[in-house]
Amino acid sequence: MEKKPNVILMFIDDLGYGDLSCFNENSKLKTTNIDGLSDCGIRLTDCHSTSALCTPSRYGLLTGRYNWRSRLKQSVLPGGGDPLIESGRMTLASMFKKHGYYTAAVGKWHLGLGWERKALDGSEYGIADEVNEKKNLPGAEGFLLDGMNIDFTKPLKVSPNDYGFDYFFGTAASLDQPPYTYIENRTVLAVPDHVTGVFPLDRTGATQQELWQRGPAAPGYNFEKVIGDMNDKVLEIIDEHAQEPFFLYYPTHAVHGPLLPPAGFKGKSGLNVYGDMVLYLDYIVGTVRDKLQEKGILEDTIFIFASDNGCSGVADYPFLTSHGHNPSYIFRGKKTDIYEGGHRIPAIISWPGHFGTVSSDGSIGNGGAVCDQMTCLCDLFATFAQILGENLPDNAGEDSISLLPALHKNMPVRHSVVHSSGDGSFSIRTQDWKLELCRHGGSGMARPVNEPSTSDQVPYQLYNLKEDVEEQHNVAEKYPKICLDLANELLEIIKNGRSTAGQPQENAGMDSWKQLRDVYGVMEKIEENAKN
Repeated sequence: MEKKPNVILMFIDDLGYGDLSCFNENSKLKTTNIDGLSDCGIRLTDCHSTSALCTPSRYGLLTGRYNWRSRLKQSVLPGGGDPLIESGRMTLASMFKKHGYYTAAVGKWHLGLGWERKALDGSEYGIADEVNEKKNLPGAEGFLLDGMNIDFTKPLKVSPNDYGFDYFFGTAASLDQPPYTYIENRTVLAVPDHVTGVFPLDRTGATQQELWQRGPAAPGYNFEKVIGDMNDKVLEIIDEHAQEPFFLYYPTHAVHGPLLPPAGFKGKSGLNVYGDMVLYLDYIVGTVRDKLQEKGILEDTIFIFASDNGCSGVADYPFLTSHGHNPSYIFRGKKTDIYEGGHRIPAIISWPGHFGTVSSDGSIGNGGAVCDQMTCLCDLFATFAQILGENLPDNAGEDSISLLPALHKNMPVRHSVVHSSGDGSFSIRTQDWKLELCRHGGSGMARPVNEPSTSDQVPYQLYNLKEDVEEQHNVAEKYPKICLDLANELLEIIKNGRSTAGQPQENAGMDSWKQLRDVYGVMEKIEENAKN
């Protein structure tokens, strides 16, 4: 390859498949800039995150490995959590850096950091009595008092710099998760001096759309400005490194709660604050593309746009659907669910002159290409390895398959894909058939009223997505042999520590893996039904 392409990987937080007008013909939101990216690129219509939640989906993206192979078997990390990516593991960033790229991460990290710890007393925040009252309660070590035992004056022992990134600017976790302060490389830029927010924080519905979780915050921290500040840094990096190949990982805080659209976007959607935030995100995409055009590197840049999972309940599904807009499009479920709405995500890959159509001056073409093959975001790892000419060792990208045949010729690349839900439940899909090893959505949250349910006698679900992509008709009892074959394939993928060719690898936390024990329990039911 004569010239190495720049790469921008824009990872959106909680954006639904149905929120974009280029993915949903009935969307009430006109996402002009994202549509433009699609028009000069390729739209992946059957693309999935490895998980229906953000921390695990980020692990899968950056490592090319199914997230449940890590120590985290369900839920997400708190903002004050320890590093999830194993020391020494190859990441997208370390692979690009090895091939001469400048590498940067800007935005929401949410994969744990190497904090320096201190006594959990809360005295410096004036809430010592509250801390003493609550620190022995269940959950106090996680979300209840998240960030209260961190010494923010000390440099991070582990940061994104340890995973191949030359530069990091961002926050520890989501926009609604403490600690609320900016971090640059290993340094907290402003030491938190007060506590803000509410506990507990409801993220299952729209009751607290504009609020955030209780925790320590830096002086002057402005929640409404965070997304814009991160985007300014991204544009600055493009300005400074336009003349060298760069890999820019841009995990945005949008459109996760709190939903705080800035001036100029409040009310712009004509729907609600979630719709306003989607249009703000669309604007941000336009600024990045305009910067690439300004620097004359648009045609030399692979621009990837993808969501980390389905849309969150904070968007207010009842309100939006009553106004004709469904963030999950035609799919069942939303963020945290094992259903398609939990992990089928909007994904676009733009590389002018390689994928899709674009004119010689870089202007938008008359229509982009479509890839309707089953793909997974962990596949970006092997895809870039092939582009860069990197031969992956056995202990890297264990579940990643190159997408180039799909992107160039719309050819199938995957035999199967494994998904995980909020509570760590599994599903496995092989083209048309999808087996879900849980009774309901696997979200770990209350099942929505009137949602179709499965039989108590059959604690698993089977859907033919070709005939029933909305997952309304569980046919597990009708096809026991298919259930058995899929369950056996899932167990092999788990046992081998990989789903690609190579030497078997180990999964973390095998002894305490409750969800794996659940799989074996469901497997007994499947085998019993297959015999009858």
